Amino acid sequence: MGGTSNDLGARQPHVPAGVRGGRLLRRLRVGIVGCGWVSRHRHVPAYRRSGVAEIAAVYDRKSERAEALAKYAHARSYSRELDEMLSKERLDVVSVCTPPWLHASQTILALEAGANVLVEKPMAMSEADCRAMCNAAERSGRQLCVSHNFLFSRAVAEASRRVDSGRAGRVESVIGFQMSTPRRRLPDWYESLPGQLFFDEAPHLTYLSRRFLGPREPQVVHAESLVADVAAVQRTQNVVAILRGNAGIGVLTMTFNASRAEWGFGIVGSEESYLIDLFRDQLVVLGHGGAHTPGEVLSQTIGGIAQIIAGSVKSGALYAARHQLYGHGELVEHFVNAVVAGAPVPVPAEEGRRTIAVLESICKASGLTAFVPST
Repeated sequence: MGGTSNDLGARQPHVPAGVRGGRLLRRLRVGIVGCGWVSRHRHVPAYRRSGVAEIAAVYDRKSERAEALAKYAHARSYSRELDEMLSKERLDVVSVCTPPWLHASQTILALEAGANVLVEKPMAMSEADCRAMCNAAERSGRQLCVSHNFLFSRAVAEASRRVDSGRAGRVESVIGFQMSTPRRRLPDWYESLPGQLFFDEAPHLTYLSRRFLGPREPQVVHAESLVADVAAVQRTQNVVAILRGNAGIGVLTMTFNASRAEWGFGIVGSEESYLIDLFRDQLVVLGHGGAHTPGEVLSQTIGGIAQIIAGSVKSGALYAARHQLYGHGELVEHFVNAVVAGAPVPVPAEEGRRTIAVLESICKASGLTAFVPST
């Protein structure tokens, strides 16, 4: 990993050359790989908000998409070979936002070119690919971080603080609830994944379950899927999985041909429980109860409504200011600060690998397979 000199940029390869003695001498140069929706509406705004990074270059095989994002981000565009951007731009950081089957190869290329990498979820298509990415990061001495963004959303972060402080008591179970629909805005490649929307969206509920069921890695004890006619747009209609954690049980239920899209997550504790509306970034804290007297029911109802109103006001203000990034802003801020300081990244690659291992187990148990394009 290099020497011990205080001249961090010169002696430690995981610290950018624009850093000396722990001080940032220039903004980090960022490259975006894949110029779709998540790049424009999540990664670019998050890097801008960090205050220590600038978008220097963007790459997409579709030249029109690369040029559009380059214009928006005031960056240079590349559309021939990724190597061209990596060799010419001397990037400190690369965000990989392409279809999941490209994550492993493009992440490894960026690491070998000397960049630190933030890769979108799912980290890769298999645990084996994740291991190859982890090994590449180790060889290069660069940082590899996975975009498990909801861990840093306002509601989940507050639930985490309460659980870690002991206010929840013992976590008895977690419940992940997902309604999705092919009528919402979707990537044009999702049909090639195991379970189509499942493999693209299920990482969120999976890493949240791992976060609160730990410290032992949860085991998939049962999984089922219901698949419709092969001609359906979203063939996988339902997936249900049961996870066994250290001392609790996780239940994930996902429906992909629902009337609308809604994602929720519940944490059931012995002292406090939490209901999280992931789409609206709202948390409802449930304290003690059980008498079911009229007064208790009324008090709990009023308390729940008050929490929802307060959460709506906060989220509404963020929406109005276009700052509602569902944790991406905080994740990117922690990531670039880790790159500058040579500190651990907020979501290490090993966390991404473990999440993919759980997803692979669910796919195997429920019979989900994929057709993955060769390019």
